[in-house]
Amino acid sequence: MPLNIPSYTTNNFSFGPGRLFMGAAGTTPTVDVGGITEDGITVEPENTTRDIMQGNAKEIVYTFNQQHGVVVNCTGIEWDVTHLAYALGAGNTTEGAGEDTLTFGGDPITKQVAIHIQHQMAVTGHTLDVYVWQAVSNGNVPLPFTHDEHQFAMSFKAQRVATDWAGAALASTATLMKVARTK
Repeated sequence: MPLNIPSYTTNNFSFGPGRLFMGAAGTTPTVDVGGITEDGITVEPENTTRDIMQGNAKEIVYTFNQQHGVVVNCTGIEWDVTHLAYALGAGNTTEGAGEDTLTFGGDPITKQVAIHIQHQMAVTGHTLDVYVWQAVSNGNVPLPFTHDEHQFAMSFKAQRVATDWAGAALASTATLMKVARTK
């Protein structure tokens, strides 16, 4: 075996874009956000740990998880008032034949969304699905009027829930997110 070449299975390689579906929290999202930039979608599981130290000099004797989180980021390139309201975390929308509107300001209640990310793997055709059961906006959404395509940075942070979108109870270790590969 050649030196410095790891063992691998090309069937596990994955590249290319995915689709981001978003809808009201507690329901299975069926509408994708449409066009996104080449940067694609990122899912960032977060884990903050705490070390227990003992001795002199101190050494780590135990580590435990103190905080879990999941952040989903993408940048959309379509003017869709519903998805912009989700990304802002507030606002009211109307969509009609002659006009789509987004009004914003004065509502203290944060919009909760369900997020489903789906990606078909290029080599095998397997499907990767990421389910974020419930999330809220993680920040501001600039509405750019620039020379190039307009880009809308969207960021969401997962919230703990007790059930999936079908109402099935989630294990206490599965309350933020699920990643599944369907072969």
